[in-house]
Amino acid sequence: MILRKTLNLKPIFNRTIFIVVIIFFYLLPINIGNAYSSQSLPIAVMIGNSPQEIIHQTGLANADVVYEINVEYPFTRLMAIFLNNDSTIVGPIRSSRYYFSRLAAEWCPIFAHCGGQSIKNEKIIDLDQIHYSSPYWRDKNIGGWINLFSNTDNLREKCRKLGFQTKLDLENYLINSRTLNLSRGNISKISIKYNHKYSVSYIYEPNRNTYLRYVNDIPHQDSKSLEHLSTSNIIIQYVPVEKISGDKEGRLEVNIIGEGIAKIFFGGHYFISKWVKKSKEQPTMYYDSQGNPLKLNKGKIWIQIVPTETNVWFK
Repeated sequence: MILRKTLNLKPIFNRTIFIVVIIFFYLLPINIGNAYSSQSLPIAVMIGNSPQEIIHQTGLANADVVYEINVEYPFTRLMAIFLNNDSTIVGPIRSSRYYFSRLAAEWCPIFAHCGGQSIKNEKIIDLDQIHYSSPYWRDKNIGGWINLFSNTDNLREKCRKLGFQTKLDLENYLINSRTLNLSRGNISKISIKYNHKYSVSYIYEPNRNTYLRYVNDIPHQDSKSLEHLSTSNIIIQYVPVEKISGDKEGRLEVNIIGEGIAKIFFGGHYFISKWVKKSKEQPTMYYDSQGNPLKLNKGKIWIQIVPTETNVWFK
């Protein structure tokens, strides 16, 4: 009888496949830290923030980044940046100002607004409601000019129908800076007084490691879900602001190009920072006291761009 010694190749084969896979992923040139590579196009939406508009605001709770900047006295306006693919109703949608679109360009977004400026920037897909009405609707239950709304799905679908690319590899400092989980700081309240009619404050919630937002000491809520708006990071950026000479509407010159001081809060902690935006084409950067790009906590960001003389308190 001839005994045949059989060789079980299955374990060896499996080990070989495993080693090949490990080597492949080790050598593959992918930036694992950038969760937004090949993401859907960001959406930037101009949102009214007057007392009449705040009570109708919706969608801000789903925004990843929100900018707040002065417009004609005594009001501010918001620009919400949506990086996620969630379907979100957002509004009331209002007109833009040139300084908002300069910041929007840093995100290469679909830009939703209703007039205010003529945008000529190849980094922005300009879905001005005046020219593209289909993604928008007006809520007949809200009177006046503050009843314009849209849905992020509608805006992306319109972009596709117009033939624009719907994916991009977004390189943005603020996205990649959100790596920390710092918490349990002792700064519990931040207050910003824009003028005698309008102030914003944030109260730190250590159990959630976020800040709840208040407008004139009243909780800032979504009008539909009644969710109290919150954020993980607050950037207060001081910039020169002047009235445009001869402008009867009281429009402003807001100088977001240059450099200056920023006060940054996350996890109950406070950091002094230097902001730098070298040109219209360059992104805004925030640096720590050693001159390194400042890291932020994971989560949402609210950026309060304020005149240099604005009073800010924290304790």
